[in-house]
Amino acid sequence: MSESARTATPFSLDAYLERIGWEGGRQPDVATLRGVQLAHLRAVPFENLDALGGRAPSLDLSDLTAKLVHGRRRGGYCYEHNTLFAAALEALGVRVTRLTARVVVGADRFEDRPRTHMALLAEVPGDPLPYLADVGFGAVGSLLEPVPLIAA
Repeated sequence: MSESARTATPFSLDAYLERIGWEGGRQPDVATLRGVQLAHLRAVPFENLDALGGRAPSLDLSDLTAKLVHGRRRGGYCYEHNTLFAAALEALGVRVTRLTARVVVGADRFEDRPRTHMALLAEVPGDPLPYLADVGFGAVGSLLEPVPLIAA
């Protein structure tokens, strides 16, 4: 049993919002979605130190809460960030679908790239559009706010 499993840190929306410095509303609306996404991006760094050190990062929500919200308040990579962000959005009343995606920066053909990235589809109650939300892309081109998905 891992150390984190023995000292589980349950997810707390209050602690998460304090960690990211969000003092705005908690209504499940587009303004809150935008604000919380930007606050998360500003407060929680992208890093993959565990993987570089040969340790597989845990994606258990309690472990992520301990790592990114409490304790040393570290950062993480896309799956860590977006798993935590999804929990926060769901606690706020936003419906979330977890997505896999391809990173195509510098690629000649996107079809050749594996789906190694995690992003979120966020559906706000009362809004007809779903939004692409992503707080875990650690490169140029990060989404500073959710992108409405409009059918063409």
